[in-house]
Amino acid sequence: MKKTVSILFILVTVFLKVQCNGVHNDEAADVLNHSNIDDSNNSSDPNRNAGEQGDTMGEDEDRLVIDLFREYNFLIRPVRNVSSPPVVVDFGVAMILLINVDEKNQILQTNVWLTMKWNDFQLAWNPAEYGNISNLHVPSDRVWLPDIVLFNNADGNYEVSFKSNVFVDHHGDVTWVPPAMFKSSCRIDVEWFPFDEQCCTLVFGSWTYNSEEVRLHWYNNIQAVQLHDYSYSGIWDVIDVPGQLVHKPDLKENKMVFNVVIRRKTLFYTVILIIPTVLMAFLSVMAFYLPVDSGEKVSLTISLLLALVVFLLLVSKILPPTSNIPLMGKYLLLAFVLNIVAVVGTVVIVNIYFRSALSHKMPTWVKKVFLEFLPHLLVMKRPERIPIFNGYFVEEYCASEIFDASLVMPSMTATMLPFLQVTSNLNKEASSASSGQSSEHHENCSKWKKRLSIRMSRRRAPRARLDDDGEDIVDDSNGNHVDSLQEKISKEMKTTVEAIAYIAEHMKREMSLKKMRDDWKYVAMVLDRLILLIFFGVTLGGTLGIICSAPHVFDFVDQEAIINKLNARYLPSDMYS
Repeated sequence: MKKTVSILFILVTVFLKVQCNGVHNDEAADVLNHSNIDDSNNSSDPNRNAGEQGDTMGEDEDRLVIDLFREYNFLIRPVRNVSSPPVVVDFGVAMILLINVDEKNQILQTNVWLTMKWNDFQLAWNPAEYGNISNLHVPSDRVWLPDIVLFNNADGNYEVSFKSNVFVDHHGDVTWVPPAMFKSSCRIDVEWFPFDEQCCTLVFGSWTYNSEEVRLHWYNNIQAVQLHDYSYSGIWDVIDVPGQLVHKPDLKENKMVFNVVIRRKTLFYTVILIIPTVLMAFLSVMAFYLPVDSGEKVSLTISLLLALVVFLLLVSKILPPTSNIPLMGKYLLLAFVLNIVAVVGTVVIVNIYFRSALSHKMPTWVKKVFLEFLPHLLVMKRPERIPIFNGYFVEEYCASEIFDASLVMPSMTATMLPFLQVTSNLNKEASSASSGQSSEHHENCSKWKKRLSIRMSRRRAPRARLDDDGEDIVDDSNGNHVDSLQEKISKEMKTTVEAIAYIAEHMKREMSLKKMRDDWKYVAMVLDRLILLIFFGVTLGGTLGIICSAPHVFDFVDQEAIINKLNARYLPSDMYS
């Protein structure tokens, strides 16, 4: 029974195949007949011939796609067997844009085009069998793709931005050029900021396949990042873009490392950060040129100190907190320390300026150093003071004060002269009174002499009487009033001289105190000049030493010339031309 069923099944199968072949032969005959008719018609209608050729091309391409992917599995690596050599993937990177360098988070953001090319033996065909079609564009999700990713990715997105079509030729070579925007980790070296040069790396490799399964190779033997479509950045200049192929057979590791060397454009930071900081550093020096009497020395230094703190915070916000101190941070720190020293020095100078002999005694070494040695060394000339005896004591005067009579104290003779004139006049009056003759006062005798003699006679001579002219006439037992009046005058003169001597002593003491105050003020001036020169030298030397120590301070970068030079170095001659 079973044999009978098997025989019947075979007969039915043979019958169906014969019927199908008959139908196919009839369809083929119809296609050939139609082709002959179309050929005769196409000879008379060229437009129709071109349109039908396009239809034929579309049918060939459709048939080619159906034949290629009928038994194709895009999940399987394109090798014939397990022992076959690894799939060689030609890999290249073309940088289009350098979008951003985030120094704080140490991230490099770029827009690149990846180029991958490999051979898939399952996608090869004979162009003669398919209307001379030599290449195809198919969706990337229909073919096997190497899982090459960016190893040092910083945002977690390892995929490309757009899954573009793949280009397949009749030899089985598959080319895929997807665009991508990568955020890669980049170690930022801020030692020479803002004259820094960074070297960021892009590391590519297969995520799951080892070097015995997928092996990377240079695309078109271009061992660098391609820059023929690069758009210049306004913040960074590209200096070099070398590549390196890393192959470790013992670890079965295979990857490509591209080094992107970039240099910062310094004009913005020079205008916004460097020039104001340098000016503030030199402005702190001018605090020692400001006179102490102005009362603004400490205020100026404190204001500059606060401004430097603001700039220091600005730099700390831009840069990452690494172990290397940036160049601008070093200069700001130097200016900050100098400003603090300036504040301390200003306070000391103000304290010295307002010293006096009542509170401080000037040591001998201070006089020798700050009043003799340093002024000569600093080319400071103190106004010369000439010792002059003013009638009471020896005092030092400036040359200009000697010709100013209002500043020179009256001599003893000038002080005693009015009283000597009063005595002489009184003697004359007494002699004339005793002889019975009256005489008029001298024309140079002033009224205050009369008042003085009247007050003296009233207070010390109660027996005095007035004559017709209103002057005192004092009589003694002998009738001689001259000696008594001279005695009274001499006592009054003694009191006056004692008062003048006391005033002179007080003025002498004040002059001595003023001289000591002037000496302390001059010491403060010498300190001001000394610290001014020291701070100017330290600030100038620190500015030149720190800023000029950067390796690329005076280098001018012509980005276009550098790009052309790199293209000529790395690209093949046919591509560069």
